[in-house]
Amino acid sequence: MSIVYIVSKLFTYLILPPGVFVLLFFLAAFHAKKFKEFFLFCAFCFYLLSNTIVANFLLRPLEKPYEKDFSRNLQANAVVVLGGGNIIGSKNLSLTSDTYKRVMYGLMIAKSQNLPLVFSGGGLGNQESESASFLRCLREMKKNLAFDFTFSKKIEKRKFSILTEDKSIDSFQNAKFTKAKFSKMGIKKPIVYLVTSAYHMRRAVELYRHFGFKVIPSATDFKISKKETIFWDYFPQMDAFYHSYEALHEYAGLLSLKLRDL
Repeated sequence: MSIVYIVSKLFTYLILPPGVFVLLFFLAAFHAKKFKEFFLFCAFCFYLLSNTIVANFLLRPLEKPYEKDFSRNLQANAVVVLGGGNIIGSKNLSLTSDTYKRVMYGLMIAKSQNLPLVFSGGGLGNQESESASFLRCLREMKKNLAFDFTFSKKIEKRKFSILTEDKSIDSFQNAKFTKAKFSKMGIKKPIVYLVTSAYHMRRAVELYRHFGFKVIPSATDFKISKKETIFWDYFPQMDAFYHSYEALHEYAGLLSLKLRDL
């Protein structure tokens, strides 16, 4: 690595968030007459949460149990894909990148196993729901890439088709409203391939089992890279900061399940 590259890389990490916040809090801790400990604590927290090593440490217990590929189950009724957000007003491909990975993996499983795919994701108010964005994206793919999708309103046995659940606004409602859809079709104890991001799978499995599903965890969208630790991993990075947030959000969600006795 050249000196110019190293200097430019260091400069980038220090002037862009979250590195600039770490630097500012450290400077405040050394120059402030009061609250030095508070500023130092903030700097320390920002550094840890934006550090790739710490982010991976937080994510590993969530992702590692679900690293294996999905297992074939001839008794499965459907593939359920959980929404992960959409971009309101986007002119095309309006699902978030996390959601796209879930959708593509779910389609791979559903097509290979010849099963219906149920996409679960609603929205707030009169904005476009995740399910509507999902259907719009599939129509774009069908038109421009000549992918063959069959849209349906009922869960048919051993037949690839696309259905949606468009009322839910969180993981609890994903499970609740998806179960209602299966019950309406006369399937009381559904067996499903559950597709979501690896970091979210543990909470999703607990919720779906709570509502009477037999779950085959089928995780995708893994955040931890298996590359060796390098020098730059010790510097604050926005990706690491976001991954730490995702992990802490999941731990808070799991705690809420315990408190609600679910």
